[in-house]
Amino acid sequence: MEWCKFLKSTVAGVALVALLSLLTGCTTNLEKFRKEGVRLYKTEQYDQSLATLKQALNEDQFDPVSNAYAGLIEFRADHLQQAEYHLRLALNADPSSEEAKSGLTATLVKQGKPDAALDALERSAKLAEQVDDPRWLKSNFKAPYTKDVEERLFLGKIDDRVRIAKAYESLGDYDNAFTYYKKALEFAPDNAGLLMDIGTLAERAKNPERAREYLRLAYLKDPATPGLTAAMTRNGLAISDVIGSPK
Repeated sequence: MEWCKFLKSTVAGVALVALLSLLTGCTTNLEKFRKEGVRLYKTEQYDQSLATLKQALNEDQFDPVSNAYAGLIEFRADHLQQAEYHLRLALNADPSSEEAKSGLTATLVKQGKPDAALDALERSAKLAEQVDDPRWLKSNFKAPYTKDVEERLFLGKIDDRVRIAKAYESLGDYDNAFTYYKKALEFAPDNAGLLMDIGTLAERAKNPERAREYLRLAYLKDPATPGLTAAMTRNGLAISDVIGSPK
């Protein structure tokens, strides 16, 4: 229906349609084609998946999930302009979409437009900063929970900043990469994997003192972090030195 398509063209509309669909069933065909398209994608039947996703998009051209997976398929086929088109639509409709954020970043970087990729990621991260944790609403049994987008935005605050950091790191801009890793660390100070990422970034930036500092912190949080002991060895940091140092 046209009114469903209009609502889904906005972030607020995504949540509203989720509620209205419970009452009207306006997305029945959309959901059927979307689910099948995603299933085909995950079984690597990409041509069939794209054809099915296009049927979903005939029902709602702004559907974020269908656009995200269509964009990923176009990216795999090296159809970069088509991929960018679908992935931008997906991210505009659902700024919390991990598939859209990752796919759009890869697409823009491959097109030689890293600044555009960073701009899209930074806008998404800034949007997430404005979102409070909505999960307490799940305890309200009197009304359906319609805050899925806001929840994903809130929980994605760390990943958004890490994604930006890795984009800068891939471009050789280690200062900005470190800045965004630190922003992510503000939300997850005990995340050993994140601490190790900062340590290996420092190693890449030829800053062994900072590398050892963050690798030591990572070991204190979780000594079983994959790849951590090898990184420590490369940077001349012994386990005995870590255990014997103050926390």
